Amino acid sequence: SSHFAPSLSGEVAVIDPPLLVDPCERVQNRKKEVSGDRHRHVPAVAQATMDPQEDKQVKLRKPKSGVMSSPMRKGPAEFLRSGSGSPMVAKRTSHVHLDLLTTLRKVSMEEDELFAVVQGPDGPAQSPKASCEVESKRLFFEETPEEASLFQRAWAFLKRMHDSLEAWGYQHFPVITDHINGLVYGVDLAIRTAKWFQFGIMAVWLGFRLVIYAMIIAIPCVKIMLTYYHDPRIKRRIRYGPEEREYLDIYIPKEALAAQKGEGPKVPVVIAIMGGAFIIGHRGYNAQLGLRLMDFGVITVGIDYRNWPRAIMPEMVKDVSRGVRWVFQNIELFGGDVENCMMIGQSAGAHLAAMLLLEHSLLEAMCKKDGSNLPVEHGQGRDLKVWSVTQLKAYLAISGPYDLIKLGPHLTSRGLYPKIMDHMAAGDLEGCSPERILDSEEWREHQEEIAKIIPHIHLFHGYCDKAVPVWSSSDLFEKFKEVGIENVTLDLRKDMTHTYPVVEGPLARHECQIEIILPILFGEGAEQMLEAGSKLPPLWPVRILNVATHIGPF
Repeated sequence: SSHFAPSLSGEVAVIDPPLLVDPCERVQNRKKEVSGDRHRHVPAVAQATMDPQEDKQVKLRKPKSGVMSSPMRKGPAEFLRSGSGSPMVAKRTSHVHLDLLTTLRKVSMEEDELFAVVQGPDGPAQSPKASCEVESKRLFFEETPEEASLFQRAWAFLKRMHDSLEAWGYQHFPVITDHINGLVYGVDLAIRTAKWFQFGIMAVWLGFRLVIYAMIIAIPCVKIMLTYYHDPRIKRRIRYGPEEREYLDIYIPKEALAAQKGEGPKVPVVIAIMGGAFIIGHRGYNAQLGLRLMDFGVITVGIDYRNWPRAIMPEMVKDVSRGVRWVFQNIELFGGDVENCMMIGQSAGAHLAAMLLLEHSLLEAMCKKDGSNLPVEHGQGRDLKVWSVTQLKAYLAISGPYDLIKLGPHLTSRGLYPKIMDHMAAGDLEGCSPERILDSEEWREHQEEIAKIIPHIHLFHGYCDKAVPVWSSSDLFEKFKEVGIENVTLDLRKDMTHTYPVVEGPLARHECQIEIILPILFGEGAEQMLEAGSKLPPLWPVRILNVATHIGPF
């Protein structure tokens, strides 16, 4: 595959979001309805392939008769119309897909002074108010304490104590605190998710291979971890929103420090969304990439997000949206150039970032076509100029699952329970699949405008990927072509597994991500930078890393 250096065409468009119906709170309520409504939006053929425990002669299930679309589930015409005389009969569409449009609009209007960065005597710093007391705002009864029960009040008190202790621990003993939190989360995760996994021979074999794989690469990964916790150039655990896990890390090179003082130009920015199967992701997974990009004078922002089962996919996309907005609002104070910025996602992170990119592009196109003004909420009017997809030079998607319905049979073949994805997606696999968003009525209506604003998309995948098959990227590429999105590169690599581009490859100094990122950000000057970087010795013997690649279950 050839490198490319796309550039922005035109200025950021003025966006006026439409006055949408607000079904955002419905996402949580849908969790209660999943058991009875889970397959409403799943094609019958796909349903037949997602029932490995039933008889081989699976009967195709048809939608229940009499099931009508909710009034909330409206097409773009109904969403954009205000003051219409009577409701229109809307074509049934994905509830998550439409809810996300409203959610992203709400995110663009949120007041976030608590999480803003100010210029202090020692450089940029977050407001002291964005500390442990912010956690209490997540409590569902905080706004009406008089209605809270004694148990709720006691739970709030304990939660505040926990948050205060956690904040103190991260300030004084970050490594110990992070690992204690990781252990507690692991135990909690095992208890919550044990019923969703089939512990058969295949699953045990995959688990055994994972343990051996982790042991082989443990030493270089521990070195990277220690650097992550002790390198003063890394600003860790900066809060960007009020929810649990809404933190980000910023990797600040010396060139950015000079830019902060006005002694040099602002530096490029990479927004990184890590993977982790939607369950075990952590922003620290971006450490290897962030440390390496600092060598080339690039700021990396690693955005964390809530994992399942503490959040579902739409909520994860919401977290990522908040993080991206925070970057465009604040990164200039750290020396970053918002006009030279790109986004990268890997595995689950590639899925969530793709969801955000497509939904935000659609929302901007709908706003531009409608020309509606954003209503004033919370005493302050905000618009989507806070960040626009046109500000991204490119989006690099690595080994992402883009059609969750088609992924079901593959999960079954790997010894995993495919319907776990239903629960992660709030019962709407179609609405949480980027590839299927391109088939939606809303997308088809606005695809010409979207094609003008969506940034370059680079789909990267390995033929030997055992976690997410290579067809995931190739099928999405074909779908992009079908809907008129031509600014897409399909980059398929031989002999590469799911983790090679982000783990074994960088450890061996075969840095696929760097080879793609630098030409995007630096253009022609990237060749000399790549040549200099190729002379570095590997971080771990290549032969041992090759063994890890073959043993790993990815």
